[in-house]
Amino acid sequence: MQEHIVGYSLVDITDASALQRQNLNSILQCVSLRANPMNIKVMLMANQSMENYDFGQNFGGHHNVWIISFTVEQSMLYENKSGPLGGLHEDVHQVPIIADLMESATISPEIFDAKDHLKKNIYFNRQVL
Repeated sequence: MQEHIVGYSLVDITDASALQRQNLNSILQCVSLRANPMNIKVMLMANQSMENYDFGQNFGGHHNVWIISFTVEQSMLYENKSGPLGGLHEDVHQVPIIADLMESATISPEIFDAKDHLKKNIYFNRQVL
């Protein structure tokens, strides 16, 4: 059964320039450790209220949010003791990024943070298709 996964990031993962593409490539490499992502789509949602998202508490107000969605061929590939997507969050956590692109949030240290309740700048949700 296919699984649809949607990720939310305060880090610029646009596919427009070489530097931005490196951040996107880093995510896709992490995703690919356990699955082959298909139907990959990335979009920018500008000036979003952080109240509508699950980012760390350090990120208040309004910021640019990048959304990546993809499908994988099997469900529960990323499941571990931390939850249905625990493995994906662990794989992405602390991966270095290129910052100061189109981010409106200050990302420090310059890593994807999928765990810290204060500095979390990326997270994923799943939907079974």
